[in-house]
Amino acid sequence: MSTTQGRLLGGRYRLGAPLGRGGMAVVWRADDEMLGREVAVKTLDLTGPDSDNAGERFRREARATAMLNHPHIVTVYDTGVEDQTAYLVMELLPGPTLAEEVRDFGPLPIDAVRTIGYEVAGALQAAHDAGIVHRDIKPGNISYAADGTVKVLDFGITQLVDEALGHHQLTMTDTIVGTAEYLAPEQAMGQRVDARADLYALGCVLTTLLTGSPPFTAPTPVAILMKHAHDLPADVRDARPETPADLAGLITALLAKDPTVRPQSGTEVAQLLRSHTAPALTEVLPPAAVAAPTAVVPRQEQWSEPAYEQAYEPAWEPEPRRSRAWIWLLLLAVALAAAGIWYLQNRDDGTADTPTSSTSSTPSTTPTIESTTPTPTTASPTPTVTETKTETPTPSVTPSVTPSDTATPVTDASAAMSDAVSALSADDLDADVAKTIQSKLRDIDKAVKAKDAAKVNSLVGEIEGELDKARQENKLTETGAAQLEGPLGDLGDAADAFNP
Repeated sequence: MSTTQGRLLGGRYRLGAPLGRGGMAVVWRADDEMLGREVAVKTLDLTGPDSDNAGERFRREARATAMLNHPHIVTVYDTGVEDQTAYLVMELLPGPTLAEEVRDFGPLPIDAVRTIGYEVAGALQAAHDAGIVHRDIKPGNISYAADGTVKVLDFGITQLVDEALGHHQLTMTDTIVGTAEYLAPEQAMGQRVDARADLYALGCVLTTLLTGSPPFTAPTPVAILMKHAHDLPADVRDARPETPADLAGLITALLAKDPTVRPQSGTEVAQLLRSHTAPALTEVLPPAAVAAPTAVVPRQEQWSEPAYEQAYEPAWEPEPRRSRAWIWLLLLAVALAAAGIWYLQNRDDGTADTPTSSTSSTPSTTPTIESTTPTPTTASPTPTVTETKTETPTPSVTPSVTPSDTATPVTDASAAMSDAVSALSADDLDADVAKTIQSKLRDIDKAVKAKDAAKVNSLVGEIEGELDKARQENKLTETGAAQLEGPLGDLGDAADAFNP
């Protein structure tokens, strides 16, 4: 029985319109009639000449993908085989894919590219930790989720690392699989690949998101593969001059021909991206990964690309220039005080001589001096001289220190709260509520940058209200509420202490 629109699989999945095709597989929009929700169903016809190998590959894909539990990897719900049709049931993402976004709107904003790179690097690390190499990382296999983050799709041509170490191979060494524009040199030449091939592909993806095109293009796939193997990629700043040096340097390192010269893990890539982006990112790494900055320093000493080594040197920031106006005010006050004292002394001498003077010139001079320097003015310099050195510059120093001391806890707490929300499943927290919370957390980061304490506290209150409402409407489970309680409390405390 062929797979067609309207077919019922597994007694519950009603196939709708096809969403995409690739090789022997088709991805469908479908209705889960048992749970009353939309899902994505990937089907594979097992009646072809290579059906045995394809069926085995598909079953392994289902097993491998189901093992992965990460907020930036698509979730697998179910799998099965029916009438020579294998099927894989996954969460349905609203999209679009990154390929569709670049096609329709062109290159992405630089901050968005950083965030996407960070999220994909975390997903790859989770897959690699499970012994899975994706082998087809490209913009078309990365799609937006309901909360605005991205998820990696299609582990259909994964290679289990334990098999690469000597066990049965589903894909022979001399077989090239993947998409030409995003293949690592070792993959393009049919050699064995490991997790670092995915990181090379991530470098190609970041190039596409920044410039609108992958690092190598040519009329034929074979010509593209040869460029991956032998040509040096152009600096992304040639096509996107405003790209920061650190991001351009990281991409150069990811696109190194020699796998040993690239960053060696997704955690390392995510750490590098995060260290230059705080607090814009919406997720934090697990504590073990964040607490290991040593993963960054040794690589800078070993990587041969000068651009990368220079890009990740700490950026020099000039100290804030403090106003020197108070010095001139001090000198002016001293001068006025001296003039006042001189005037008082001379006025006393002059008033004793005035009655004896009979000339018309002396009276005409004295009133002029008294009218330009009236009595109230002569008294004012006196307190100014006494306390003129009362630390006038102090106010200009205090504001420059306070915001950084109180802003950092808010942005850190916001990132931790975002991570806690992303970690909840759709069963614990409704997807629309999660999207709303993530949006308000991003608004909090913007309010911190704008030094708007009132806005920060208002947004925290709105988040608390959203979560209370969600609990009342059974859109937030007690388990989910318990997981969010700590991060939400920390965010509230940090917001109360925020004093820009």
